[in-house]
Amino acid sequence: MPRADLVLLHAPSVYDFRQESILYGPVSDLVPSTPVFEMYPIGLTTIAEYLERSGFRVRIVNLAVRML
Repeated sequence: MPRADLVLLHAPSVYDFRQESILYGPVSDLVPSTPVFEMYPIGLTTIAEYLERSGFRVRIVNLAVRML
């Protein structure tokens, strides 16, 4: 993978999510947590797409996944 010119970081909404108890919904047992279900803010993907059209190599990194 070529080096990125810019890395956009998608930070978790709660920094210490690993220490907090979270009430999961009823579907969480049925749907596996995989990268397919990762959702990014539309503005973040729009910025990345605009910069890529302008010739920059952009990457979005989900910090919550890296913190697990």
